Amino acid sequence: MARYFSGPRLREARKSAGISAEQLAISVGRSAYSIHEYELGRVTPGTAVLIAIADTLGRTVDDLIDEEVSDAA
Repeated sequence: MARYFSGPRLREARKSAGISAEQLAISVGRSAYSIHEYELGRVTPGTAVLIAIADTLGRTVDDLIDEEVSDAA
């Protein structure tokens, strides 16, 4: 099983923390546009940014990672 960054998990974690995309962006040194792109799954943040996001949201990196289930027939 492959593991990958999950934009929807980021959005859920950010909203549950009560932090706007703009506030998160300022905290991790990125633009609000970048945060929106991460949440939509169009862009994957680098490791350092992912760690900063997790720290800011009070989560672990694993909370922002999903596992891809293969459709083995």
